[in-house]
Amino acid sequence: MEKVDYRISFTTERIRKMEQQTKECKEQLRMNPQICSLIDRGDIPAFSIDKYPWKLHEWLKGIEPCAGCKGLAFCKQKTQGYYMAIKYDGILQSSEKACKYMRQKLNAEAHMKYYVSDDLPKNMRTVSLEELDASNESAEYIKGLTTALVSSEAYQSVYLYGNMGTGKTYIAAGACNDHARKKEKVAFIHYPSFCTRMYTSFKDNEYKQEFNRLQYVKFLVIDDIGAESVTEWNRDSILLPLLSARYDAGLPIWFTSNCDLDTLKIHFAYSSKGAQDDLKAERILERIETICKIQPLTGKDRRK
Repeated sequence: MEKVDYRISFTTERIRKMEQQTKECKEQLRMNPQICSLIDRGDIPAFSIDKYPWKLHEWLKGIEPCAGCKGLAFCKQKTQGYYMAIKYDGILQSSEKACKYMRQKLNAEAHMKYYVSDDLPKNMRTVSLEELDASNESAEYIKGLTTALVSSEAYQSVYLYGNMGTGKTYIAAGACNDHARKKEKVAFIHYPSFCTRMYTSFKDNEYKQEFNRLQYVKFLVIDDIGAESVTEWNRDSILLPLLSARYDAGLPIWFTSNCDLDTLKIHFAYSSKGAQDDLKAERILERIETICKIQPLTGKDRRK
């Protein structure tokens, strides 16, 4: 009785099945509109279908999450806003590229490269002071916005204060972005976070790098001053020298705060350890009043 080698039979069947699958894959690729588009644009030659059918098949699978996508918030790719593009330049190879929504985002945020210090909220990276719509705003808000616009264009300093949610940070962010769009070096610091950074980098003197840059950038915003924990060091060795340096250089500095000046003065008079120093507080307030237009911003809480 003749002995059958089942291993050979199994291998032959497997090869036949793979050949059939490859044939079907090529047929599907030839009818696929995305593959046809690649060939028409010259990104890949027509023979790629016969030479690299399974690579093209994998590429199609990789871009499936992009089908019908309505924006970055709906992105299903592993890296948000990026997909694998494919091109033939002697060999068929793929590379990660930004989708149209990511390209729009990158273009809208191109000015961010001019920020030397960036605590800007992510949802405020594209706002513009010049494009704010004030058509339905109160007279008090329009007055504050007008002061901001004029001061921004004239490189004047502003102390913008009011209750939470009235739009102070939004306006300051818009002004900072507009200056960055002019290719000017700018900085936007959230003051409580900044004070923490300065403290944690004090031992190795790294704080000096950021501090030195803030003294001389073209436009500086200090957001939420009065919400930090006051220490003698961040008041007397950081804030006051920063104010003095920018005053001496004739450079603008914008503040946003929930505190009016009287409240801010009390805030700076006491350190976190309970020590009181009215004279140091007076120096800070005198400098702010000297260099800044003091502008309240009233209105409803826009965060609600």
